[in-house]
Amino acid sequence: MDEIDQPDCGVSEFSQETLASARKRIQPPASVDTTLVIPAKLFHETLTELRRRSDGRRESAAVLCGRVSDLRWSAEIVRFHHHLCVDHGRLLSINLTEAAKYRLYDELNRMGLRMVAAIHTHPEDWVDLSWIDERNQLCSRLGFWSMVVPWYGHEPWRLHEMGIHIRTTQGWARLTPEQTTKNVLISEAKC
Repeated sequence: MDEIDQPDCGVSEFSQETLASARKRIQPPASVDTTLVIPAKLFHETLTELRRRSDGRRESAAVLCGRVSDLRWSAEIVRFHHHLCVDHGRLLSINLTEAAKYRLYDELNRMGLRMVAAIHTHPEDWVDLSWIDERNQLCSRLGFWSMVVPWYGHEPWRLHEMGIHIRTTQGWARLTPEQTTKNVLISEAKC
């Protein structure tokens, strides 16, 4: 199957108007009743590879996949965009082709897994979802998570400094640092 390229949605920089618009759109949810659980080893491996791939100069991204039961979204494996296709990572954009998405959906279906969270890097400390992030989502399922890692994934990795977003009936909502601490668990369980 030939890969179908997405249009290039890259932007040269985040304007103050864009940042203000995102802050208005992505308000913290009143409450979060679901939990995202990521094994510590998987979390570390994911961030290490995102940092390596970003190389201090471009966005990189991955999908955490696993199981959803009741209100618990548990990651078990990671799939990096650059392993799925030529991702065309740029300063402020990254592309996952439609063909790569469908191959991923098929693989997860065969494995009995679901996408539980998207994770990608941004160049500075701005960790809201851009309008491109909001419109080019991998999964529109309510409760799906999206994580934005600042500074192209450079350490130190502080969960409360990342943009942690959840898909709600009103669209994306960014968790507060307190909600992140309560609802995102980096566990010592084995992958």
